[in-house]
Amino acid sequence: MRAMQFVGPGQPLLVPVEVPDPVAKPGWVVIDVEAAGMCHSDVGIVDGPGVGWLSHYPIILGHEVAGVVSSLGEGVTGFEIGDRVAVCLRQGRDEDYAVLGPDTHLGPNGGSAPGLHVDGGYAEKCMVRASRLMHIPDDVSFEVAAVTTDAVVTAFAAVRTTADVRLGDTVAIIGLGGLGLNGARIAHLCGAKVYGVDTNEATFPKALEAGVRECFTDISALKALKPSVIIDFAGMGVTTDAAIKAAPPECRVILVGLGSHQMTLATSPFVTKKVKLLSSLGGTREDLALAFDQIASGNLLPAVQEFAFEDINGALEMLREGKATGRLFTRPRAAASQ
Repeated sequence: MRAMQFVGPGQPLLVPVEVPDPVAKPGWVVIDVEAAGMCHSDVGIVDGPGVGWLSHYPIILGHEVAGVVSSLGEGVTGFEIGDRVAVCLRQGRDEDYAVLGPDTHLGPNGGSAPGLHVDGGYAEKCMVRASRLMHIPDDVSFEVAAVTTDAVVTAFAAVRTTADVRLGDTVAIIGLGGLGLNGARIAHLCGAKVYGVDTNEATFPKALEAGVRECFTDISALKALKPSVIIDFAGMGVTTDAAIKAAPPECRVILVGLGSHQMTLATSPFVTKKVKLLSSLGGTREDLALAFDQIASGNLLPAVQEFAFEDINGALEMLREGKATGRLFTRPRAAASQ
């Protein structure tokens, strides 16, 4: 089968390869990949700082995966050949450690995250531990299901769980790419007054459609709004510091984005304003089920942007440059049929 493989540090591009089709082992399932989303963490891996998130390399990246079950390993129950499924990165609220990290941090399902610990979705087929699968509702497309497993569920958990956004809150969203747009829409659905910040003004129209009241190119503009919550989906190192400087006393600042591997914070505004700085990563199976319900009901529709399977490296560059206007995804199976 065709795949795009990360060879190792110092290699700035994913490499097209032909590899054997996976064969389902006990407790695992092989799926035909109908859609695979691209996450900014893939840029971190390819560019170097995120390579420690992998258990090994070479490896096929792609951890946002949706497709059709094509074979079942021994002992698998609850799924049938032909089922539409998506891959959960976390299994429950008691799994508090990040998916990104050594196997020992992952509990009973450690070492099985596709695209991080086993070959992932940038391929025609992907083998996944059955316990990580969820059925996709009939009204949810493969591409939306794929990006929901990370981009939507991460935003869902950041807004609903970590930030605890409530009716009447004023919420500022920093970074209006695929992840931030989802966060903005979810905050709007929670009854918050939502504002957005992004250096790319091309993201503003979709943000306004998602329920954002006004957009800015400068984080300092948030100061006059006195937001109760600021969620940094960019994580560019300077963005969180700017958020703290713009925040009113006792504001909740949530860091989600991994745009930079380091940040520096100004001590005085952080301490004197008693800002609550929290981080949020991913979401649970419960979060994913709730997100699917909202999508199936029409309340939440993630903004997606398709790219050709052969142009994954071009999509990586779009993410590096902040030019994506929705969550990027590709169709490996469609490429195989051409």
